[in-house]
Amino acid sequence: MPEKVTYEREVKSLTDNDIDSAISYSQSRAIIGKIAEWRDRKTIGLTIRITPGKAVWYVRRRELTLRLALLLSSGPAGKSVPGKLDLEQARYVADQIHLAAKRKRNLREFAEALVKFETTTSEYRNRMGQTEWADELADETSLLAYRKRIGDTGTTWTWKVLTAKFLEYQLPKLKAKYRDHYEHYLKLPEFDQVNEKLVSQVKLRDLERLRDTIHLNHAPSAVHRALTQSKTMMSWAWKYHATAAGLEEVQFEWWTRWSFEYKTKSRTHAPTIEEIARTIVIAENFRSLADGEHETYPGTIGALWGVALTAQRTGGFLQLRPDRLFDPPRTERRLKSWKVANWTEQEMKGGRDGGRPHSLPLPPEILSILRAYHTESGGKSEWMFSGRDPRRHVTQAALNQLLYRLQGRVYDHTVKQKPARKGKPGPKPQPKKERLDLFKIYGIAPWTLHDVRRTMTTFLDDNRLGGAATAILGHKTNHNHVDERERMASVTEQHYNRSQRIGLKAEGMALWAKTLLAAYAKERRKFRDLRFTKLAA
Repeated sequence: MPEKVTYEREVKSLTDNDIDSAISYSQSRAIIGKIAEWRDRKTIGLTIRITPGKAVWYVRRRELTLRLALLLSSGPAGKSVPGKLDLEQARYVADQIHLAAKRKRNLREFAEALVKFETTTSEYRNRMGQTEWADELADETSLLAYRKRIGDTGTTWTWKVLTAKFLEYQLPKLKAKYRDHYEHYLKLPEFDQVNEKLVSQVKLRDLERLRDTIHLNHAPSAVHRALTQSKTMMSWAWKYHATAAGLEEVQFEWWTRWSFEYKTKSRTHAPTIEEIARTIVIAENFRSLADGEHETYPGTIGALWGVALTAQRTGGFLQLRPDRLFDPPRTERRLKSWKVANWTEQEMKGGRDGGRPHSLPLPPEILSILRAYHTESGGKSEWMFSGRDPRRHVTQAALNQLLYRLQGRVYDHTVKQKPARKGKPGPKPQPKKERLDLFKIYGIAPWTLHDVRRTMTTFLDDNRLGGAATAILGHKTNHNHVDERERMASVTEQHYNRSQRIGLKAEGMALWAKTLLAAYAKERRKFRDLRFTKLAA
């Protein structure tokens, strides 16, 4: 029999604290087996629905229920997050839905359009214009107004219309955090030179001129992205909307000839285990790297430890929370005192097949280090690695900046860098402050956080645990390169948490953690002996 679900219902005047509480409640164990609904007393129909892993805004009406978006925790005013609404935005949308119902609009289309505006516009919102457009879109008698607004000629599509139609199709298929970036490259200002042209009238010479203009104003990688996405867009129109796009008589995809010479740099560097350990030692001992700058936050040091000890991608790893550390499966009795960290498929990198849930067993040695830095950060944050604001986790940029600072690669904001104006004396740039390159002083070749993944892979491969490395890093398993001993995992283990292979991962993690911590102890002893000698030199 299916497990019985308990419903909790409450009516109250919602506050920002309630939003944070709802998000935390959805991620806690207390919500398991329950569905909670908190209705806002101040706004007609506005409701928070809380289920395991999700807290979602709804508007409940007698005739239908509208799902709006996920909750956005309280933060800087005016900041929008794709796919999320804060309390003020949700109340605004709910009020506008109530008014739109009196005008007998299609409420689903109206709500969808208005939420899209609220979650994609960042600094300035022309809410009057947004509501008018959403109102027109939801009014079937205003189809002509909508077509006019996006530039539809009523015959065949212009490049601008094609872009709008393609984004309507493509963006919902992408993860929310990638949508703005994807749209950005298809709406570069340089596209204005072809936006008003009919797609059927665009020639290769137009596209090559466009490519060269983009190259004048943007980095090669941006040119490559813009061309690649535009060619995908053209192929989509040719295959699925040939008549509307005016491409019904085109016999082949000629736009594939539109090219840009671009080659990504392959990264092959992998720091030694000793270099990784030495970097942690100097990061711990040089938290204040320049006068007038804040010290490195404990959460940032803890995050550096965590990436080094687990070799996870920083984007997903930094979203780790203490309440997402679970006991190992019963079949793994040998993992006493271990915990299994878990990330959802939304938190993991997508790739072609989308994100996959990921679990990683952590031995007691790793847990004690991570918890120590969480405690040093205040111990109250829902995130394992928090910065100055305990409501937010350390960012990838902050962690990268730590490595840059250790290498002396920091822009000096205390010095005026403006060059002299032509023909006038003007302000002169002053010399930057001297900053120590601690990597050079302590014999560390520059490396990035992603490079740790190559080091772990090589190390475990050399110890006949290449399959464990693949599982730990969240890669797809290539069974042709997995040692026979690794294939003998029990059926129960293989099916734990969507084939997470906890036992195999634990074997690799135990060996890697033991080796790295031994190297750290050795480097710490060396640092104590050489610190003053090195700095004096």
